[in-house]
Amino acid sequence: MKRILSFSIVTLLFVCLIINYLPAQQRLQLVGDATRYGWSKDHGSPVTLDTGNSSVFHYNAWLNNGSFKLLLSNADWVPSWGPGNGNVLVRRSTYEDPDISFSISTAGNYSIVVDTTLMTYSITPMVETNPIPFNTLFMVGGASPNGWDIGMAYELTRNTTNPFEFSYDGMMQVGEFKFPINRYFDWTQEMFMRVSDTEMFLGTSPDSKWTISEAGNYHIVLNVSTLSISIQKNTTTLNTMVNESFPELISNIVSDRLIFNTHDRFNYQIYNISGAKIAEGDAPGDYIDISTLKGGIYLLKAKNRIFKFIKK
Repeated sequence: MKRILSFSIVTLLFVCLIINYLPAQQRLQLVGDATRYGWSKDHGSPVTLDTGNSSVFHYNAWLNNGSFKLLLSNADWVPSWGPGNGNVLVRRSTYEDPDISFSISTAGNYSIVVDTTLMTYSITPMVETNPIPFNTLFMVGGASPNGWDIGMAYELTRNTTNPFEFSYDGMMQVGEFKFPINRYFDWTQEMFMRVSDTEMFLGTSPDSKWTISEAGNYHIVLNVSTLSISIQKNTTTLNTMVNESFPELISNIVSDRLIFNTHDRFNYQIYNISGAKIAEGDAPGDYIDISTLKGGIYLLKAKNRIFKFIKK
């Protein structure tokens, strides 16, 4: 009886993690004539995953007078999510289910919060009246943490007090980079690209990129309103930065490598979702090779820290 109960708890935990992480894996997007790119499901406006809750998503940007629904990024028209009575979120699982959309009667900046576990939502007008064009922004390129894989483009951090400002703090390699507005679009999408070391433009051509000539830790800040950019190399040495919080995992959704923002060797252990240790060793520096692992959810223990990651 005890063994069955233990197995049931583990199974329940696994199911809950799958439910929570499916949207995080594919992410959610807004699609509709209230959004920047209309009803093209291949050009939705991505929402942001909450840093503390993998079931909660945020959108804080401009919406037109019109309607929209929530879809999984890079997926079909179902499943989708729309409004129910009150603040209840309703999932449309098949094409036979009612096709319900959210409605925006007055154009403006809106703050949207969606919880895919509690199945609730809220839509609140923002105080900022100047149109906020994007909720998210990404970085791609040989110099960036995830290279030229646009499907894994690195999501920038949005300033909590300035909705037009996005930033990146971390390791940059020697190479080029630019900033797509969606990691699921193709290479013809609009991107923020280089005018100069301090200026940028939003467009599709010319394909002008910034270049990192010396690898190191960088502080990069973009303002999508003023079209300005600041790229500053951090002069603090890596040794003075290392403390018990290192290493930091760059992305927890990966295909062959776990990448970290440190070049120091460290010991690690990898556990499957049932708690069994399946791998351990010493990381050679800024990555761990996980190419031999099967797809699924794992836990990584490194330097007294626990990371949860998904192997695609």
